[in-house]
Amino acid sequence: MTADGDIVVMFSDIEGSTARNEELGDRGWVKLLEKHNKLIRKHVDDHGGHVVKSQGDGYMLAFSDPAEAVRCGVEVQEALLENPDRWDRIRVRMGIHVGSSVRRGDDLFGLNVAMAARVANQAEGGEILVSEPVRNAIARADGLTLGTPRDVELKGMSGSFQLYPVALPVLPNTEVKQLD
Repeated sequence: MTADGDIVVMFSDIEGSTARNEELGDRGWVKLLEKHNKLIRKHVDDHGGHVVKSQGDGYMLAFSDPAEAVRCGVEVQEALLENPDRWDRIRVRMGIHVGSSVRRGDDLFGLNVAMAARVANQAEGGEILVSEPVRNAIARADGLTLGTPRDVELKGMSGSFQLYPVALPVLPNTEVKQLD
């Protein structure tokens, strides 16, 4: 938990996973998932996080430090970008939110957990989005830059919210996707 008792929740999943499963076949898909799972778990461990649960290609992760959660996401995205062929060109989308939650055993529940899931649902493959509370928490963190916020409505939640894309380093020999 953070100093004020809140928890940082990150959701991630592979964009277009069902189509990729169909393309690779079940055995190829499972092999790719095993590599993906090792990548996620390594970086979560490296940044003091905890795997709350995983299902298929998706993860629910918890961290005590918002900056470490974002750095974890950045390192996963960098690994996927550095050697896209190794990862069969998968694109992972991530969303991070911080707030209070209810813990039952090893699981987390509550509105802020739902908020983190909704933030992740707004992300494109290869993108990390953070909520405004995360943005505020990492404002002075070294090496983390956020892009222009976008106003979105989140399913099941009233009002609109500002979400901030995390700027990823441009790596040599990688294509930069231009958004229209």
